[in-house]
Formats: sequence, structure tokens, C-alpha cells
Amino acid sequence: MAGLDPAIHAAGQSRTWRSCTNILLGLPAFFLFLSSLALATPYVPSSGSIVLEELPDASDPSARTLKSLHAALAADPRNRGLAVQAARADLALARSLGDPRYLGRAEADLAPWPASPQAPAEIMLLRAVILQSNHDFPASLAALAQVLRAEPRNAQAWLTQAAIHQARAEYDAALADCGQLATTTMGLVPDICTASVMSLTGRAALALRAVGLSLHVNAAEAQRMPAVTVWAMTLAAETASRLNDPSAESWFARARAIDPADPYLLGAWSDYLLDHHRPQEVRTLLANRTRIDPLLLRLAIAEQTLQAPEATGHIADLAARFEASRLRGDTVHRREEARFELVLRHDPAAALALATANWTVQREPADARILREAALAAR
Repeated sequence: MAGLDPAIHAAGQSRTWRSCTNILLGLPAFFLFLSSLALATPYVPSSGSIVLEELPDASDPSARTLKSLHAALAADPRNRGLAVQAARADLALARSLGDPRYLGRAEADLAPWPASPQAPAEIMLLRAVILQSNHDFPASLAALAQVLRAEPRNAQAWLTQAAIHQARAEYDAALADCGQLATTTMGLVPDICTASVMSLTGRAALALRAVGLSLHVNAAEAQRMPAVTVWAMTLAAETASRLNDPSAESWFARARAIDPADPYLLGAWSDYLLDHHRPQEVRTLLANRTRIDPLLLRLAIAEQTLQAPEATGHIADLAARFEASRLRGDTVHRREEARFELVLRHDPAAALALATANWTVQREPADARILREAALAAR
């Protein structure tokens, strides 16, 4: 699988990070963020028992590794090898923790190599992934074009480009990207790339069978690359769900057995449970997952359905988080905010405005669904 880094792959997939939660906070944006906070009313905790932040556990090996990487990079900031390692580690943590600040750290890791025609391809690829995560798709595509001019067989670049084209409903382009990917590497990744496009272009049943076949044929590869396997199984689960195929729940279970903490998988499984009127299972599943906004949203929907007392606090928390996003100038979460306004605040007009704005950027099934639901509710 030359050219395909599993950590970047996990962060760069549209399907894993479109919801989740990637806000690019590079240094210029960070200072803008600080300026906006200076104009906002400061938050003063009402008591010393209120938790403002939960820091990563110092005993976590990944946290220790990242700390040592950043210390080494601080001592030698123009060491490109260290910068690439640190940025990849930050991207992986941004995804696994649902914490956008690690995207800002990844951007800072790469600061000594500003975007330019002379920038190294490996640096531009990481920048493209960060931009994709921030839903700045045009800038990400421009960076990827630069990478592919320098390295036409860069598998990660083709995969990331396919994810962006699929997110924008540019299916012919996405399918062509998957074809280019297949010329650089064979096996599970190009198979799932192609199946993902097929699942949205009238060939969902065939796509579902293709995923199952590829996982069987490439069983050894699937064993070596759990993140890719979870991607494949989640795709199968969502495709089966749209087809009302009873295998959906089995696919979700298989994916969760490999990585029960995958943020996108948790969100997709929660949506399945909510659609099948099983809010108590969502409440149990996400009770300790409130740090990630899309998961907190689903938890609040389940709690509201159950008339649980915690719903009020979680709805207020989400409102504050969305307001903070607006202060930062962030628009990544418009799909989630539209759902928040429609389902939790019962404001179809606000939901429709957000869903319409979101539709100009990305056009995946979940984007179509919230746009349709908001439009119907707003008459």
C-alpha cells in the first residue's frame, strides 16, 4: 500500500471527518479566534466544581509520544521529518478525540513550509487533508493537484480527492479518482473507494455485495488495516440501511467490534438507532461521549425523545458550542446545527437557512436529508 498512510487516510476520508468536527485553527485563525473572544462576553463559572476542560491522560502512550515529538520539533522546527511525523500524529488525534485543536497544531507543525509551488509534496498533502477537514474543498483540491503533479502515483492524494468529489456529489470525478487510485495500489482501499461512489449512484445493492466480496478476498489486508476495515464495514452498514436491508445491523456490529470508539461509526450507529425508535440505546451508547459535538447532538435528541432531565443541559451546551463556532467564523458544523435547530429547538426556518447554506458546500445523503426535512417542516 505504498503512498497510503493509515493515519492520514483515517483523518482524510470525507466519510469519517465530514461531520466530525474538523475546524482548522492554524495560527492566523487562532489569533482571529482570540480577537473574537475579546469582543464576546466572558464566561465566568458559577462554582469551582464546573469542569472547563478535560486534558488527555498523561499515561496515554499516544499523548506521551506526541509530547515528545512536539518537544523535538520545538528544538528543531525546520526538521521536515519531525514536522511530518508530528502533523500526522496530530491529525490522528484530531480524529480519534474529535478535538479540532489538534488540526491547528498540525497546521502549526507545518508552518515553516508555507504553501507555494516549491513546497514539498508530503507537506502539501498534509495541508490538503487539513483543508479538507475544514471543508475548504477548493483549496484542498488545489493542494492535491500540486501533489499529483509532483507525484502522479500518490495513493493518498487520489483517495482524498475522491472523498472531496464524492462529498460535493461530483460522482464522475470521484469514480475517476478511484480508478487512478487502483493504478497505484490494489486491494481493499480502491475497492471500497469505488463501492462508495456506486452506493450513491443507483448501484447501492451492487456496492453492498462488492464490499462484502472485497473484505473476503482481501481478508489479510483487512486484518492489517483496521481503520480501513471499519470504513468498509460502516459503508456497508449505511448502504444496507438506505436499502432497508436487514444486514445493516450486522455490519454495524462487526465494525464496532473492531473499533467501538470510532466517532463517525458511533454517529452513524446512533442515527440508525434513532431511526428505528431505540433512543435508550443511544443514551447508553453516548452517555460518556459528550466531548464530540455531533455525538452530543445525537445524545440530546435521544434524551429529548425520552424526556430525560439531562436533555435541557445538553441542549444549552450545544447552543453555546454553536455560538462559539460562529464567533470563530467556523461553518463546518452547519449540517449538525441545522439538525439542532429543527429537532431540538423546533425552528424550521433557522434549520432551513443552515441546511441550504450547508448544501452549497457538501451534498452527501445526510445533507440531503436535513435539507429535505427542514424544507418540509418550513412548508
